[in-house]
Amino acid sequence: MSSKTPPLAVVDTETTGLDRFLHDAWEIAAIVRADGYEDEYVFRIEPDLTNADSKALEINRYHERTTAPDWRWDDRQTAATRLYSLLNGAVILGSNPAFDADMIGNLFGRYYADPRPWHYRVIDVPAMAAGWLYGANEHFTYSGPVDLAETVALPWKSYHLSEALGVAPPAEKERHTALADARWQVALYDAVVARRGQERAA
Repeated sequence: MSSKTPPLAVVDTETTGLDRFLHDAWEIAAIVRADGYEDEYVFRIEPDLTNADSKALEINRYHERTTAPDWRWDDRQTAATRLYSLLNGAVILGSNPAFDADMIGNLFGRYYADPRPWHYRVIDVPAMAAGWLYGANEHFTYSGPVDLAETVALPWKSYHLSEALGVAPPAEKERHTALADARWQVALYDAVVARRGQERAA
């Protein structure tokens, strides 16, 4: 068994809806950490809007963003090929990354026999944060007036978990853009890992 640490890939997608059988990812961000480096990638893939959910397009501001003068669509197959190479063998992280993995897998299924080339276990970063908060040491302080019992009550709210760990969510105008949301999850993951380091040192 190889001892090499696999790449970490924090991913986020903006989609035309929530049904992986009907809807497409039209913006995909991946922040990849490998061999001591971190790189950011964004792919813009023109979707089929036939079955698009109008509410989803409203939330992620599809029409507003894609009609901007500087917006450019990537070639679908070229984007899929590049993204496939980035995610091949990687551990995927994100906020509800199973959803993003399904959407990316649909894209890869058009070109590859194996549409899910990443590690089989995807990592939900807010779930990591909730787990840390469940077992939080009373010696640690949190940003702002945080009610831990309310914060970790089901169903979790990513914004509450993030704020409890001192990580600011994206600004309103950046929310539901793939790269901003991926950066948010990177910051939340790092906050959890850093807190764990502090706990070990305490």
